[in-house]
Amino acid sequence: MKTKTIVTFILIFFLTKISAQTRIQPETIKAIDKLSPLSQGAVSMKGFLGQKIDSCVKNGVMAKDYNLYISAFKDRPDDSGGFRGEFWGKWFTSAALAYQYQPCKKHKEIIDLAVDGLIKTQDKDGRLSSYKNNFGDWDIWGRKYALLGLVAYYDQTGDKRALISATQALDDLISIAGPGKRKLTETGLSLLEALSSSSILEPIVLIYQRTGDQKYLDFAKYLVSLWSVPNKYTEKGMRLVEDAIAGVDPIKISAPKGYEQMSCFEGLCELYRATGEKRYLDALVTYGQKVREKEIMIVGSGSSGELWCDGAVRQTELMEQPMETCVTVTWMKFCYQLLRLTGDPVWADEMEVTLYNSLLGAMTDNGNWWAYFSPLAGERIPSPMQVPPCHSSCCVANGPRGLLTAPCWSVMNGKEGPVVNLYTSGTWKYKLSNGKEVELIQKTDYPKTDHIEISIRQKKPAYFTISLRIPEWSKRTKIQVNNDSVSNSDAGYAKITREWKDGDKIILSLDMRGRVITSPGNYNQMAIMRGPIVLALDNRMVKEENINLWLLHNDVKWKHNNDWNINYVLLEPTSGKKKDIYIDLKPSDLKPDDVWMAFEVPFLYRPTHFSNHKKTALVMCDYASAGNQYSSNNLFRVWLPQPMFMNDIFPKQSWFLLYEGKERPEMPSHTNLSK
Repeated sequence: MKTKTIVTFILIFFLTKISAQTRIQPETIKAIDKLSPLSQGAVSMKGFLGQKIDSCVKNGVMAKDYNLYISAFKDRPDDSGGFRGEFWGKWFTSAALAYQYQPCKKHKEIIDLAVDGLIKTQDKDGRLSSYKNNFGDWDIWGRKYALLGLVAYYDQTGDKRALISATQALDDLISIAGPGKRKLTETGLSLLEALSSSSILEPIVLIYQRTGDQKYLDFAKYLVSLWSVPNKYTEKGMRLVEDAIAGVDPIKISAPKGYEQMSCFEGLCELYRATGEKRYLDALVTYGQKVREKEIMIVGSGSSGELWCDGAVRQTELMEQPMETCVTVTWMKFCYQLLRLTGDPVWADEMEVTLYNSLLGAMTDNGNWWAYFSPLAGERIPSPMQVPPCHSSCCVANGPRGLLTAPCWSVMNGKEGPVVNLYTSGTWKYKLSNGKEVELIQKTDYPKTDHIEISIRQKKPAYFTISLRIPEWSKRTKIQVNNDSVSNSDAGYAKITREWKDGDKIILSLDMRGRVITSPGNYNQMAIMRGPIVLALDNRMVKEENINLWLLHNDVKWKHNNDWNINYVLLEPTSGKKKDIYIDLKPSDLKPDDVWMAFEVPFLYRPTHFSNHKKTALVMCDYASAGNQYSSNNLFRVWLPQPMFMNDIFPKQSWFLLYEGKERPEMPSHTNLSK
């Protein structure tokens, strides 16, 4: 009886924490998250990452004219409106995250007006769509994003007008797509096999969780049941759950459209919470692991032409339209869901790499525009798409959603105490189970350096656990608490349980040695990572010249010939290489001002078979800074062929692989690259 009471208390405690943020009805949750975000306004991030978030919010999210996004729902000029109905919801969910992070009066006024404007477009029967008629190609997809925005507003403000509007819109959808009506799996683009329409599962379950109305859960279950049966788009059915559980490669599951496919699994995350049905969790975790293994490239994203493409193996190729920003964002959001559901820090490891590389690499320096695609070699181009009248693109509207999740998973609520997932300067306010507040203050310039300080501020001593994420790559980790060493520092969560007092300090040092990464698909292609940062050559710091170079990593052995008095290096077979290969990196100031970090990297020059072998160095920078001039004159490269022929190391005129146009697209006239 005592054990049952304790378990009940824990469940109530966690549901209370969840409900305080998302206004969920406790009875609608059968599977409790292992980790949950802190409350509104509890996070303040500083330093490099904080500046990027501030720029994104000020110059991007809160500077947009949301009326242009509302116009798709207001005017509905015809039924060829395409996917512009998604823009309001994408932008608004970003704005809601911005308000959660910075709940100020100005931000509140913006989201109030944006919701009011959308609700005014709603028909009397509840219909909320950017199409005149039902079931246009992107009709349900746009409705999904409108519902997500309304739910996000209700979560942040508690204003029931938004929830009522969402329920009315969902009731209208059920009236035309419920059992016995038009199947949602036979709507949307046939070539996508209804992935876009099926992804509306997510807001359906979210609305159930907030209302407790059984008809919404029934509709969600009905939609998922349709995934398993044949339809006019596919003879075998979508089979998302079955194929995921079976470990089918993502490229072979339904249609391989990465963004929409992951969006369906985001909805399945919510259905698992609502039902506790274990096979859903099995499908989610196995699917996530498969995406990670088969599709995610070194900088933390995937896709070619927006489709899954066996990207992990093919990433050394010059790919057409690689790493759509919408895929990058959705991969981060899906990893965030898996982190919440499982408490497994591997998903935080994934998000950190994505955050610092592919995501920030896609954002312009001032935060007001985003790339559509992000290559690993060649040049960057801005998103050329400007859908009228929004003058935006899917990726420009979507990019901030990925960045603004970072405060949510940086430090989280755990059963035993705060869980630190992201190391960056800032302040986090955490409430213990007894209601007492603890403040965690981080001081660090990680990942530039390895040194992280976390100070504890609280009025009275308290006994709890602080969990520190130790990334998988950190093989030499040091942890101290008030100058006392902590022994447990393996990859995973290092849990420090003690009575914490005001002024206590944790000193964490992560292993920031340079690591040589061998491509999964080509042993003669290598790359360099330092912590979570991928390094790249940039032609502003590396010139083309008529020499060939090899990476001079720490496993390379110099040989000495006494007879000839020469030093030389013999190459070793590519097979049988050690798993962990390190390389000495030296911080460099020989970089442009708009490059975040740069390092001298040792290379080997071996022009002949035995003689004249020499050590030289090239300066490499972080991937997010590489090519950030968005110019055909600013070229970069991540994967380094062995040997590197430096007279032609940077692919030129690669913009046509990123955009199928006759002329190279330029930054839209209403934006600029200045800070």
